[in-house]
Parts: sequence; structure tokens; C-alpha cells
Amino acid sequence: MTPSVTRRSFLASSLIALCVPSRLFAADESQVVLRFAAMSDVHFDRSHADASAERVRLGKAIRFMNEFSQAQPYKGFDALVVAGDLSNHGVPEELVPFKKILDDNLRPSTKRVLCMGNHEHYGGNRELWQQIFETNANRRQEINGYQFIAISPEKGTCRDDDYSYLREWLAENLAAAASADPEKPIFVVQHYHVRDTVYGSWNKPGDFPAGTKDLTEILKKYPQVVHISGHSHVPSYDPRAVWQGGFTCFGTGSLSYFALLTFERERNFQFCSDSPYRRAGTFLIFEVYQDAAIRVRLYDLESDSFLDREYLVLDPKNVDKYVYTDKRFEEATAPRWPDGASAEILETSPTAATLQFSQAVDDFCVVSYRVVVEAERDGKWSEIQTRFVWSDYYMKKPADKLRLDLLELPSENRLRASVFATGAFQKETLEPIRVEFATPSPASDVDRSDPNPRGDFLDVLFDPEKGPINANPKIENPLEIVAVGNPKIVDDPSLGSVASLNGVDQCYFAPFSGIRSGNIGNEISLFLRFRLDLSKKKDQETISLFGSTESGGLGFEYYPKSKQLASRCWVDDKYSDLAVDFDSDQETVAVFTYDGKETRLYLDGNLVASAKAEGKFRFTQHASARAFCIGADVCPDRKARWFFPGEIAGARVYAWALSPEQVANVSK
Repeated sequence: MTPSVTRRSFLASSLIALCVPSRLFAADESQVVLRFAAMSDVHFDRSHADASAERVRLGKAIRFMNEFSQAQPYKGFDALVVAGDLSNHGVPEELVPFKKILDDNLRPSTKRVLCMGNHEHYGGNRELWQQIFETNANRRQEINGYQFIAISPEKGTCRDDDYSYLREWLAENLAAAASADPEKPIFVVQHYHVRDTVYGSWNKPGDFPAGTKDLTEILKKYPQVVHISGHSHVPSYDPRAVWQGGFTCFGTGSLSYFALLTFERERNFQFCSDSPYRRAGTFLIFEVYQDAAIRVRLYDLESDSFLDREYLVLDPKNVDKYVYTDKRFEEATAPRWPDGASAEILETSPTAATLQFSQAVDDFCVVSYRVVVEAERDGKWSEIQTRFVWSDYYMKKPADKLRLDLLELPSENRLRASVFATGAFQKETLEPIRVEFATPSPASDVDRSDPNPRGDFLDVLFDPEKGPINANPKIENPLEIVAVGNPKIVDDPSLGSVASLNGVDQCYFAPFSGIRSGNIGNEISLFLRFRLDLSKKKDQETISLFGSTESGGLGFEYYPKSKQLASRCWVDDKYSDLAVDFDSDQETVAVFTYDGKETRLYLDGNLVASAKAEGKFRFTQHASARAFCIGADVCPDRKARWFFPGEIAGARVYAWALSPEQVANVSK
């Protein structure tokens, strides 16, 4: 392999013609004449504290660029480009803190190239945005002799026509930019991707709408355009994050959270279901050389290091020299299994199994895996389900092996799992790695006719000496209850022994595996005995009493502003909510049931709300958010939010829907 590659030798090497590993690249840094950072989708939220991940990452990125630039032969940090979705709602409570971080960290010599995204329209408008940032939402500016054009959507629909109002304006400004110096690239900054360009820009029926075609024909008239966009949240490490075909496009990823598309273009947009999905901290560093060549590096704020991938555009205006084209889908090779690659089953239950398998290797990256589960019937294998899992290729150090919980399996069956690896350009391994296994017969059923049953999934009481305890000795391998924030257990005159929670940072975690959650069928019940301290958190939007609701699951919530108590339950791929007026600081028992056809909410044994809700119930797909939280709600990486102020005397989860009579009995 060539030990290093210069910009001039780049096109001559077929081995590295698509993206260059940083360790192989040698550049003449003295030839750099322009340097800027590009990012998007920072998503400041009005509820965020100063220490929130997004705010920390933005300040950290700017400070890194200041230090990094000063250590280079060319010391300029000439511009900060943010391609929209600076905020979640476009309100001053979000935009003003964003601007303050820019003001506090950017040097006066660094220009700001900002545009609006769709989220800036969800509670704000163009006039407000322009007032806060003291710039036009659509603007052409010259930086070090290079033209930058920032454009903003007229509205936030994420659909075609959001940019139609700008066609004439963009045509005029592109013409002016090209005439200023026809040999130089023109940088166009826009929130939405241009349709059918970079990864995430596809807009098939049913997809998340991340690409528009409003301005495509105008941009194609100027091959020197280098288009920078965001919106889709897909990783910028993916080699499809750069595209050439009439002009050049780069996708920036996000500083907030990852979202991914399945490996086939026809499949739908999905949020990343792996635990690191909120660790999105990669941004792009553009360096332009005297001869107008562009080098793009990727810096990862999570690992405080450069990722081992760079993109080179030697002559942006020369279409004949484009290398990041759609031909990559035809020319790419399939991933390969390394020597010793294997698949194994770590755990089984009557209806679930945990699969672990080795990662494959690829010339660029393995993006995802297709796992086909088959059952042996009459001596033949018949497919019963197909699952997809992301490879965590977007992390600095991907795991050597991945795990996947296989749920809804038939009990007492001989099964086989086959794993196929898929690369970025949709090529799949020709042969899978396989493992055969069997599911055991189900254990004896719980007596669901017991008039006063204990929880069979979780049943927690509190003891001043022993702490939180499992109150149902019939539960095999009860969930571990972990205290967070040093909550106190005290004796209460009416409730007995209770967990006294401050509503700030105290709760209890009860983590569970995918295997355990897979044993919950299409029925479930939730029980909580509590007393809410109404004097606290009057202005908070949400207080979580007990539950597990991270894109799945169920729980109890209280909304102080509207004075409502609510139950939430993920049914048929959406939340089915019930709510009732509630303004009590007395002992209360809340019970929620779902029987596959109806959701019901009871207070002190009385039915107060119900609704039809037919469909599959499921817990979260995020492995690190699989936990019940007593006194808060869970979020990824075993963190909690929306803390509860008051006392909790007992919490239970049942793997079936309690009858009205059982609800009345357990509520006494």
C-alpha cells in the first residue's frame, strides 16, 4: 500500500480514490489559504441546562478550532458554518444562549455563516432569528476571497417548495459569486440536503423528508458549488456523506444525536437504536489550498480526536474529475468476515434470545447487519423474522462484537440465526455467519387469577434498613434496584416506609435486559403508590413518577402547568396517552392496564380514563434505556430526567392486564 498520498497523486490511486485514511495523507500545510468549520443540527432546547451535551459540544468545537488553527502553518480560523437547526423551537430562550456561546468563544476574525433550519420555524420566525443573530437569513459574503452563500427555508415543512421563494435570489447571487472569481469554489450553505445527493437526502414515499429539489437545476449550472447541508442527522463518517454529480455536496451530521437510514434506499428513515445514538459530536474542517483544492477532515468531540477518514476535492469546477459519484454503488466490493468470525447465543428464554456476533470488515465501513431468524419445520428451515442492527461504525472505536436481542420467538423450537454484513454502498456479504439454538419451554404460568396479586416483572417496597427490596419472592432473578442521587427511605405515618425523593436528582433504577422485556407479551399493568409534593416544580413541563419511556415502554407522568396526571404506553409504534385532572397532595394509588385492545387508567381503584388501543406493545429499542425508573424517567446511557418530588411507597409491573377487581384489591 502506498505509504502516503499527496493531493496531486490522489486521483491516480484507485486504491484510495473514494476516501483517504488520514494516516496515509501527506499535505503541504503552507499552501492552505482558507480554513473553516462546518456543522449543523445542534438543537439547543429551552429546557437544556448550560451543561447539556449540545451546549458543551458547540463551545468545545469552537475552542478546539481556535487552538488547532494556531498550531498550523496557516493559522486562520476564518469562518464557522452552522447549517441550520441551531435550536429545537427557534425561540429566544434557545437562540440567545446559542449566540452567547459564539460571542464568548469565537475570535473577532472568525466570520459567522449561519442559516435557519426547519426547527427555527417551530416557535420562531425569520424576523426574530435575524434580530437575534444580527444578520440576514439569506446572505452572500466574501471570506478571504471566497464566496459563501447561506440560504434559509421560507417555512419548516421539510418538503419541496420550502426554498422555492429563493430561486431568483440564488440565481443572481450564484452568478455574482462566479463572476467574482470563476476558478474558485463557491460554498452554499443550506439546512436541507439537495434531493438524491448525499446519504440521507432521499425522499421516497414514507421516508423522513430530508432532501428537496427546489434549487437543484440552479445549482447544476455551477459545478464549482460546494454545497454544505444537514437535517438528516446521518453520520458524516459515512462515505456517502460526500457526493458529486454536477456539483459537490457534503453532509455535516449533527452535534445532538444520530439518525440513520437502513442500508437500502427504499427503506425508511430510522433513529439509531444503539445506545451511543446521542453521542453525535462530529464536525467537518474544510481547508482550501492556493490551487482551490479542498481537504475535509472529520473531528470527533466525543473522543477529542480526528477520525481516520478525509475527503479530497482537487478541482471542484471540473466535473470530469469527480470521484464521489453514484458509480461507487456499482464499483464497491462486499464486506468480508475476518478469520475466526463467529455468532453465538448468550442467553435464551421461551420467547427470546441474545445473539452476539463478530463485526465484518469493509474497504470503507460496514454500516449494518441483516439478521435472518429461521425455524426448523419438517426438516427444513423457514424464515420467521428479519432484523437489522447498526454496526456503530459512526463511533471512534466500534465494538469488536455486537449484540442483538431476538424477541417474539416461538418456544420449544429449534432455530437458526444467519448474519449478513452490509457496506455503505449496499453490497452484502455473500455468505453469512450462523448459529443454531433452541428456545426452552415456558415456565409455569403465574397465577393470574389471584385476587390480590403481586407484580411478577417488578415489585418494589422500601425498608429503612435494607433499602429497596423485592416484595415478591416468586420472581426468579429479580431486577436489581439501584439508587441514584442518595434518596432517603423514611417511615411515613400513612404510607409506611417510603422513598423520599427531592425532585432534583434522586430516583431508583431497575435495569432489565432485552430478554426480560421480550417475555412481556401484549398485555401489561403498572402500579404506583405515591404522594406528590405539589409545592415543588410548578413551572416544570413534565414530572415522571414511574416508568420507562424512551421511544417505547410505559409510565406515569404529571404535568404541573395543566395539573394533569397521565399514563403513557407505546402501542402500534406510537404512544397511547390517557390523562385526568389531578391536584392532590394526598396518598394516591395509580394503576394502568393494557390488554391488547384497551388502555385504562385507575386512581385509588376507580376507572378514570380509558381508550381503544389495538396493536403491539413494546419497550424501547435503546439497550442503555431499558430500565424502569422509580421517581423519574429513563433516557439513554442509564441517565434520568423529569425527577419526582414526594414519597413513593411501592411500585409494581405486571406482565398481564389486571382485572378491575384486581385493581380494586391492590389499590386498598
